[in-house]
Amino acid sequence: MGLRSVVLTGIVAGVVGIIGVLFFLHEDSSAHADILINRPPADVWKVVSNGAAYPDWNPFITRVDGDFREGATIRIVLGAGSDSMVFKPTVLLVRPDQDLCWRGSLWIRGVFDGNHCIHLTAVAGGTRLEQTEHFSGLLVGRLTKDVIEDTRRNFQAMNAAVKQRVESETP
Repeated sequence: MGLRSVVLTGIVAGVVGIIGVLFFLHEDSSAHADILINRPPADVWKVVSNGAAYPDWNPFITRVDGDFREGATIRIVLGAGSDSMVFKPTVLLVRPDQDLCWRGSLWIRGVFDGNHCIHLTAVAGGTRLEQTEHFSGLLVGRLTKDVIEDTRRNFQAMNAAVKQRVESETP
């Protein structure tokens, strides 16, 4: 066996080993946060579906370029300054006064993906706003628990900002 074969065998074994470790550590995860807003779903929808106004009030999704239209690719900026991240998700579902969902990926699809949904439910006295994100991909699992927890905290901050914005507007 020549040196080239030994090196190639070593590379293949290393790649297989890394993939094996990723599969062992892999575990789909999700983040969730909800809040009660003292306004009807139509009022809440006006705020969450207006991506152009997100920079005015949203502490988590600080910019949205594009329209929330099924099948559209939009550009979302999370955070601000040097800590910001840019995603280009595809809008999956738009049901006025009910649901807004998109799917995005970090780098390439299948590595670290997220399906994000904002769901509005009419309840006595207003609207239950729920945000969820289901994460999947090779890098999701025990190594990303901090990312999942940060996402949940950011959902809580965004939900509180939605509540404040909707409830402070004149009906």
